[in-house]
Amino acid sequence: MLYLASVILCLLNIFVINGFANTYYYSNQSDLVGELQYHRIGTKDTWDSVGSYYNVGYDELRHANPGTINLSRNVGRTLIIPSLHVLPAKKYRGGLVVNLAEKRLYYFLDDHTVLTYPVSIGKDGWETPSFFARVNRKKIAPKWYVPDSIQNYYQTTYGKELPTVVEPGPDNPLGNYAIYLTKPRILIHGTNTEQRMGSAVSSGCVRMYNRNIQELFFLVPIGTRVYFIHEDEKLGTDGEHVYLEKHWPYYSQDPNDVYDYLDTMQLKYDDMAIDKDALKNTHRRNRGVPERIGVVEDIPPPMMQSFAFPLDDDDTWLLD
Repeated sequence: MLYLASVILCLLNIFVINGFANTYYYSNQSDLVGELQYHRIGTKDTWDSVGSYYNVGYDELRHANPGTINLSRNVGRTLIIPSLHVLPAKKYRGGLVVNLAEKRLYYFLDDHTVLTYPVSIGKDGWETPSFFARVNRKKIAPKWYVPDSIQNYYQTTYGKELPTVVEPGPDNPLGNYAIYLTKPRILIHGTNTEQRMGSAVSSGCVRMYNRNIQELFFLVPIGTRVYFIHEDEKLGTDGEHVYLEKHWPYYSQDPNDVYDYLDTMQLKYDDMAIDKDALKNTHRRNRGVPERIGVVEDIPPPMMQSFAFPLDDDDTWLLD
């Protein structure tokens, strides 16, 4: 029996490591996983094709490369692939975490392994809420019971009448797999169209690449904790340096919390030093790429000259 359990665990590890997700091992010494990659633009590349190949979202890719608008006019140039991530806050590192500002899902398989996928979320007027729930049930080849709100929207906007129920098949927007939560009406599911994956285009649910939801479906057990959070400012360290990963907020009235996060970090790192200019520039760019903004230990001159010790209360540039 012990031998059989070992074989099953080995096969699971092989499946996870060679699966579709970006799979990382992490430790308590670092809040970062992955590494930046670079892609030379080819003649047939599109934002969707590049994002699908590297398993990054449409918005992630566009925000990381703000100076590139049209790929066909930039053949031969290099794109940054935003595959370096600051993990969500430690209190969320268990089960499923959907960071709405990042449009990215994290599944903490155990205390040392995390899988991450790009996701699409609710569009303007259909915003996905923040909440805590659990995985309630899972369904292969789900039926889509069309909510009244969506039927009314399509009738009013497009003059199109939707059926009450959409059977499994190529016309079903849930795809082939659906994960149901204890939060009513919010599903994690596949799709019948993978365009602009990783942007705000759904009617409130979480939409995934079909290959990704297939993998996640068989990994996540019933009862798994699920956190839908909004962290557009993610701070972390690699044990030496402080990093800020700043995304465009998903919620329009989102407050600037970077001071509070830095104050919390200061309690752990007495000698933490922050470069205020680097913090300011990273915060304003909203590129979604972790950037160094300071150090967590004493550093000798002349390096110290480029860093200022923690922010004072009168540093109000974030409130302008």
